Amino acid sequence: MAVLYRRAELADVPALARLRQVDEGGGASEERMSRFLAGEHHPQHALAPRGMWMATEAESPIGYVAGHLTQRFGCDGELQWIYVVPAQRGGLVAAVLLRLLAEWFVRHDALRVCVDVGGDRARGFYQRHGAQELNAHWLVWPDISTVLGRRGDGGLSAPRLSG
Repeated sequence: MAVLYRRAELADVPALARLRQVDEGGGASEERMSRFLAGEHHPQHALAPRGMWMATEAESPIGYVAGHLTQRFGCDGELQWIYVVPAQRGGLVAAVLLRLLAEWFVRHDALRVCVDVGGDRARGFYQRHGAQELNAHWLVWPDISTVLGRRGDGGLSAPRLSG
């Protein structure tokens, strides 16, 4: 079955928030996600606009990524969340979602992008895609456009977008 990718909307939030019930280890609550997309939840130093994409398989959500412009740590953008259901981890879904967000950041002239990793198990994923240590809890892409040129995504050139 093909995985399709599209921009997430407020109406998608309940289904996306339910994904985290599969393994309580990631993602965001429905309330927080809704407020983020509506521009009512403001992570520290966050600026508008916000971008969010989702991956679906057989019309069911299997992952999402979200980010926003920021001034945190002298960055231009921040990857807020990336979540992929356990059955899809280790494949291309997360890499494609990251590329979609990277394209959005580049369109907004936001090249220096940070992500809070703390004890996040995704640290290795980010580093394989070019993120570098910023401090004990944060990684940074000095130029997120490098994600678009990487081929650690199986040679994927462009995701299948729907809608």
